[in-house]
Amino acid sequence: MSRRAENIEAFRSIFFDNWPYKALTFCFAVVTWALVQSQQVVEERMRVRIEWALPDGLVPVEAPLETTTVTVAGIQTLMRTVRPGELVLPIDLSAAREGDATVDLAEHAIRGLPNELRVVSINPGTLRVQLDRVLKRRLKVEARLKGDPADGYAVREVLVSPDRVDVTGPASVVRTLESVSTADIDVTGTHEDADFDVGLSLARGGNLRLSKPGPVTVSVRVASTLRTRVYTGVPVVVRGGRYTAEVASVDVTVEGPEAAVAELRSDAVSVLVYAPDDFVEPVGDARWTAAAADGLRFEVLGVSAPLRVTGVSPDTLHVVAAPEVTP
Repeated sequence: MSRRAENIEAFRSIFFDNWPYKALTFCFAVVTWALVQSQQVVEERMRVRIEWALPDGLVPVEAPLETTTVTVAGIQTLMRTVRPGELVLPIDLSAAREGDATVDLAEHAIRGLPNELRVVSINPGTLRVQLDRVLKRRLKVEARLKGDPADGYAVREVLVSPDRVDVTGPASVVRTLESVSTADIDVTGTHEDADFDVGLSLARGGNLRLSKPGPVTVSVRVASTLRTRVYTGVPVVVRGGRYTAEVASVDVTVEGPEAAVAELRSDAVSVLVYAPDDFVEPVGDARWTAAAADGLRFEVLGVSAPLRVTGVSPDTLHVVAAPEVTP
């Protein structure tokens, strides 16, 4: 037998000689490993919900802790049967009085945890709860606005419905409140009346609640802050020397923010009549236009954004040929 054949035979004998015995040995090893693994002691951290039982007429000044973290030790197979979402730590303070109460969480059994498992640690392990009398007050609702309306507009009125709500909580906190604010209402760029449905924002740190939770309606009314000014005696000039206007001046109405209107001087405003090059008639009517146009027309000069011209009186100018100048 060749050397190569001998190696193949030796390799085959390793796996197939006495195979029932080798299979049984393998199965025994697997079972032993699984048994050892199932009996192995492990530790796991779990979140546990705290369930509070409080005395009638008393309430914590601060919102009580709702969950805590526990480290549990036990055999692995039993640990796998625990459902963290079903673990509850009942804390009974129904016999406590007004004032401070200290709770040692380790003294309370965790509901839903098998007795064979052991609690190694609880974090936090001790809680301090301050109990106070329950007080209910009706408070005014104040709208909290942020941002500024569009240029030329301002908030004129703010209405809230309902304008008062009942707030319940610890007396030491409720007594200090003068009102309840809404969530932020953004009025940036607003140029017309608008209604907003918003929630209420209770004071942080106080264990407060609303008797009727839900949004309130805030109606924001805006008004124009634009100012109108009439500039009288604004001079009329006809472009070129071939024609002239029968009216030497007009009245111009300008609208815009109050500060900008106040800064516009009377001598900075003028009216320019445009006579097209092909205009050959001896007379014609030039009409006011706020935009580019063709033909015989006139425009107001010296008024620019944020100001605008809202009217010219008269809005039609009679244009005639200029008298000839004799040498």
